Amino acid sequence: MRREVMRTLPILVLALSCSGLSAVLADHGQPEIVRGSKIIGKSVQTMAGREIGEIKDLAIDELDGQVRYAVLSFGGIAGLGEKYFAIPWEALQLSDDRHHFALAVTEKELAKAPGFDIHKWPDFADPVYFATIYDFYRVPVPAARGESQQPTKSSKSQDLSKTSPPKKEK
Repeated sequence: MRREVMRTLPILVLALSCSGLSAVLADHGQPEIVRGSKIIGKSVQTMAGREIGEIKDLAIDELDGQVRYAVLSFGGIAGLGEKYFAIPWEALQLSDDRHHFALAVTEKELAKAPGFDIHKWPDFADPVYFATIYDFYRVPVPAARGESQQPTKSSKSQDLSKTSPPKKEK
């Protein structure tokens, strides 16, 4: 009897390990729902790993509940002189360790991005502002509810937005 237990023990350990692993792998592909407070305050870095700011707020579509923008603070000292930017949610990439977000821009490019003062927020529903922001970060403009996605100038570079910064101005 003892001999049979010794032969089956490694198989049992392997089976338990694999079942635990499959549960982890199955769960990893599922969408993660987190509190907004877990996102607000996270740092944002360039693709090169240089910190460029932190998420101060989220702009959410009241009708469909989707996060449209993360509001990024950049520059200033102790909250003075900071500039704020509406970053399309799709332009941010969560790091593997989930401690920060990455954004495909440099500090110089971000300094030229359309920004706003914390006391004077833009109209995020304005179609011109909306298109300008999405174009700057090279993210396709989402289709309006009930419409199909139309190809835009930005949609051509969607795959590049995660790996290379926007084109530099001349």
